[in-house]
Amino acid sequence: MEKTQRNSFIVSKALRTFVMAAVLTAAASQLAHTADSMIVGHVVGQDAVSAINLVLPLVEVLNCMGFLICFGANAMCAHAIGCHDMDKVARTFTTTLMMVMTLGLGVSLGISLFSEQIVGLMSEEPSLNGMAYDYIHTYAMGGWLQMMSYGLCLFVATDGKPRMVTAAVVAGAVTNVVVDVVTISVLGMGVDGAAIGSLSMFAVNILILANYLRKPGSSYRLKMPGKSLASIFKANVKEGAPVTLSNSLMAVTIMLINDIVLRFLGSDGLFIWSVCLQMLLLSYVFIDGVIESMFAIGGVMMGERDLRGLEILVKQALVVIALLVATVMVMMYMPGLVATLFGVHNDPEMTRELERVLHIFALMLIPFAVTQILLSTYQILGHDKASVVTATAQTAMLVVGVWAVAEMEGVELWWGFVASCALVLLFQVGYTSARSRIVQANISPLTMIPKETSGPTFDRSIRYNVEEVCATLSDIDGFLKRSNVTEENRFKINLCCEELMTNIALHSEGKVTSQTFDVHIHVSDEGTYVTLKDAGKPFDPVKAGKMADPEIGSEGNGHLGLRLVTNIIPDISYKYMYGQNTVFIELAN
Repeated sequence: MEKTQRNSFIVSKALRTFVMAAVLTAAASQLAHTADSMIVGHVVGQDAVSAINLVLPLVEVLNCMGFLICFGANAMCAHAIGCHDMDKVARTFTTTLMMVMTLGLGVSLGISLFSEQIVGLMSEEPSLNGMAYDYIHTYAMGGWLQMMSYGLCLFVATDGKPRMVTAAVVAGAVTNVVVDVVTISVLGMGVDGAAIGSLSMFAVNILILANYLRKPGSSYRLKMPGKSLASIFKANVKEGAPVTLSNSLMAVTIMLINDIVLRFLGSDGLFIWSVCLQMLLLSYVFIDGVIESMFAIGGVMMGERDLRGLEILVKQALVVIALLVATVMVMMYMPGLVATLFGVHNDPEMTRELERVLHIFALMLIPFAVTQILLSTYQILGHDKASVVTATAQTAMLVVGVWAVAEMEGVELWWGFVASCALVLLFQVGYTSARSRIVQANISPLTMIPKETSGPTFDRSIRYNVEEVCATLSDIDGFLKRSNVTEENRFKINLCCEELMTNIALHSEGKVTSQTFDVHIHVSDEGTYVTLKDAGKPFDPVKAGKMADPEIGSEGNGHLGLRLVTNIIPDISYKYMYGQNTVFIELAN
């Protein structure tokens, strides 16, 4: 790899732009669900909170189906967008919608028909089972809406519109709260009303996002997959399997821990665990936001063959997630705050016990979050075995750890959560270090990002001044010569880089000294790929070049240089994503 002078400005800005919207999206969605528990806790009682928690694994089943179908498909679309293979994007998108409608309706119907029997297997508490059945029976009938909403949120966010997703989810969350108040407090529908509120949120999300997909700027089009249906389905499932496995095991984990807590601590212990779980899910708001950002931005980077950018992205994501999860930990250390939120009134003993347990439980959040970020990194890189091993280890260790500590005399089972998450993170360190030293020496420990690319790579961050652009252009020409790029392609790339980079330096709004724009060039056996990214105001040089006066050489002709660029390189494309202008050039060898 060419000696890099790449800094983190462009990647960090993309991550901040996406994470802010993704976290707000996840926060609105999770707070809408948490509002169900809060409202029923205040209106119906603490047993209603425990009842909803009992059937949470069934809700997770629907989540898992959404992950299996949509998460992998979204990663494939992100990679295809990075490669600018829009035909593959269309076929993958259409196949995913077909799968959601078919499998989603089937799973929703199955849970709805057999919800009474399933609830009976999950609990033997008569005071809870009736409300648990009412909630899941109503929720399951519209469960496919949850899967469709989740898929559309991923697709639209990956297409560079995370703020639109945030707006849709906030609108849905507000709808959920309003419907909750009406159905639970006014109409007295109890947990049935909470389920209806959640389903109304998903319906609003779908209506808003479906409208965007119809617009010309959307990367997604409907195109029947034809003979490729089976291969796309298989690829979707393979790509989404690690995340689906993680969430499936988490659903089983919640169910098993419910049973352990009930046996050792009774109904009061189950209520405390239910509140702890809600705080864990609130942390997952931030975790999901960062993970979605990583899959969208990282998937595009993999399509652009930008491993250095991915390395920067993962480091930034780890810092961001540590800061975000720390905010939840601060909430858990505020006296009486969480107890009040979940309807604990006039019970000083329960309030004190809940606060004490929350202080212990909070210690697991950082190692849990770091493990999730690393798991996502492995999946982006295609390390399927590492993804499966990590997902299995984390969820299995939670159950084993909590059970083992519960059996110890003089040690509270809550410490089992902390010990389990710490051990899994230590396992990741050991496992990845062993792979980097013994099995595959060219990968970095912990993140497993390859240290070397498959071909010569030029990576540079450039300040917004013409002098630095000129110096970089000279370096690019030298790099292309050393990489044995053909004379014809070298001429085209030098000409295009000169025009585009000079245009960025002269006209971009990024005038601050600390700001830079990135140029990334990768040479492989298939071809040479150039990516330019800047954080200035939106400007499409491809469109400007094609709209320029065709009478080249006439005085006053606007965008003459851009016109020349679009003429000599047909495979040039532009997209404004994550607050950045991105120009991609592809030349076959």
